[in-house]
Amino acid sequence: MTHFSKFALAVAISMGLAACKTQEPVEPSRGTALEAQAMVARAIAAYETEGEAAFADMTPPRKEFVDRDLYIFVVGPDNIVVAQGADAARVGMDVTTFVDADGFAYGQAIVDAATPEGAWVSYKREDPLTGVVEEKLSWVRLHDGYIFGCGIYAPQ
Repeated sequence: MTHFSKFALAVAISMGLAACKTQEPVEPSRGTALEAQAMVARAIAAYETEGEAAFADMTPPRKEFVDRDLYIFVVGPDNIVVAQGADAARVGMDVTTFVDADGFAYGQAIVDAATPEGAWVSYKREDPLTGVVEEKLSWVRLHDGYIFGCGIYAPQ
């Protein structure tokens, strides 16, 4: 058997074994609170460098503004969403009109809670990984009149 034939046989066997291997469903990796806070810091740094042009890069997001179930959202001084990494249709909407599945006005809560130091807001939102409405905590920071946020999901 030639060297090439041995190689081809080895590849065929490997592919066959791989095809036969059963895989257990794997729970997608979830973002952490620290990762959400770091993503907000990166978004603020991008805004500091690029100005409002950075918002266009966050919707659809550049790689550093979306990671698994983490994504950036930014609300302008007029409470209008200017960037949203998971749902571009929300850009241009008034965040104070947003309510969750329980009727909680989480958009207004985000506006009320955001500080330069940052704060967490709890509400329910559809998880982009599962498509299921789940508990969410969003880290929100007020910077230069804009609210920069990123949330983590807490599936039941």
